[in-house]
Amino acid sequence: MKQQVTNRPPFGIELRFERTEIDLMCVEELEKAEALPATPGPINIESFIGQHLCRDYGYEDLPDGVLGVTAFEPNGAIKFVGVSSKLDDDSPSAEHRIRSTWAHEAGHCILHPSLFMREPASRAQLLWEQASDNVTSDRRFLCREQDFKVQGANCGYDGRWWEWQANRCIGGFLLPKILVLKALETILRPSRVTQTPELQEENRSQAESLLSQVFNVSMAVSKIRLAEFFPQRAAAQLTF
Repeated sequence: MKQQVTNRPPFGIELRFERTEIDLMCVEELEKAEALPATPGPINIESFIGQHLCRDYGYEDLPDGVLGVTAFEPNGAIKFVGVSSKLDDDSPSAEHRIRSTWAHEAGHCILHPSLFMREPASRAQLLWEQASDNVTSDRRFLCREQDFKVQGANCGYDGRWWEWQANRCIGGFLLPKILVLKALETILRPSRVTQTPELQEENRSQAESLLSQVFNVSMAVSKIRLAEFFPQRAAAQLTF
């Protein structure tokens, strides 16, 4: 991770993580919590948060359009993690969205405590007061629907790099690379030149469906994660 001082609100600094660094951090946290399955299957992300990241967590009656919230103490400790109770309608799509939201908030937990570890009277407080409704002066991320939208694998978030990073953790936590490759063993074929696993385009739809079913994630999440490991030429807009 690299840190750069900036004049842009809401933090006055920018944290930069490599994509592979975020994936490794997610796996390391799952392993610490003994929450990484030995074989491909759904990650119990809600239990992982409660047992490993923050004991004060749950479903909250959040404002319309707010899917999740992560709050920090002044020392960077995680104060509360919540998901909107409005998301739960007992449908498979709602379950997928809830799981993605928990993983997104877990991303804030492991990547962003240092953003709030400054005195209220500091320059950072002045920048927070200029912030959007996504980051509040009382050290909370309010994660809204637009924060979960991605325009392909390389997009930013209108400058909201912290949301791009948290969304990277959706794949990192729910679809760890080592388990994804195991799940796709019968579909992947070794490259003729390097012998590394390759995905034939005619098998992409099958692979996307398989990952969605095995890891209990939406097709959108499955498509994005598969495209990260096995890129294709064009990517349409997807949302977690």
